[in-house]
Amino acid sequence: MQIPESSTLQCSVADTQFLSSDIYRVKLSIESGCFPDYCPGQYLIVHLQNNENSCFSIASAPKKNQQHLELHIQRLKDSPNSQQLFQEIKQGSLNISLPSGRCCLPASIDSHQPLLFIAAGTGFSQMKSMIESCLHNQHNGEMHLYWGARTPADFYLPNLPVQWAGKGLHYHPVVSEANHEDDWCGRHGLLYEAILADREKLLDCQAYISGSPRMVYTTYDAMIENGFPEKSLYSDVFDYAPRK
Repeated sequence: MQIPESSTLQCSVADTQFLSSDIYRVKLSIESGCFPDYCPGQYLIVHLQNNENSCFSIASAPKKNQQHLELHIQRLKDSPNSQQLFQEIKQGSLNISLPSGRCCLPASIDSHQPLLFIAAGTGFSQMKSMIESCLHNQHNGEMHLYWGARTPADFYLPNLPVQWAGKGLHYHPVVSEANHEDDWCGRHGLLYEAILADREKLLDCQAYISGSPRMVYTTYDAMIENGFPEKSLYSDVFDYAPRK
């Protein structure tokens, strides 16, 4: 698969929207020209003024002459880099490079290939780019999204997957720590447990997994042990946090 070359540029923070307890939607814009080409599912790198880097999936589906990008960013109170990042967001500009990552939809994907998107927390942003690209291109294969959150309130864009479901996506929200006060009537437990429960209808899918390294490898191991082909499972974690 041909991956676009990475470019470095300065962009403006066009808008910041508070979505949940600690999740923000940050929209970036470019004053002249357009953002470099990228594939659905790739990420960008923010080069902070303290010489550290932070990586974020591009939540926007690619389009020609792209002048705006969307990120979903969790603010971490105990992280100096997170505090530095939000200080620069408040200042209104970021130095970024893009694209990066090999866990993405290829332009040559079979339009009838069934797809499985597995996301924990803000891993949803990577899946958003791929799903919206598939819907735009009228992908004919079945598509399933399994989105895991600790509590129902952590589904920070709760209506968006429901809208996708109206266009043919099969949406499976899974909550791991719901209590009586949450009044949650959906699925409980861990993401991989829900996937294994639906194993028979998912075995032929090409699967993309996004979350912490621990979550990704736990899900990956469970799927491999239950007959999912290794060659059909993709995640950026396999590159930035490889097993020794």
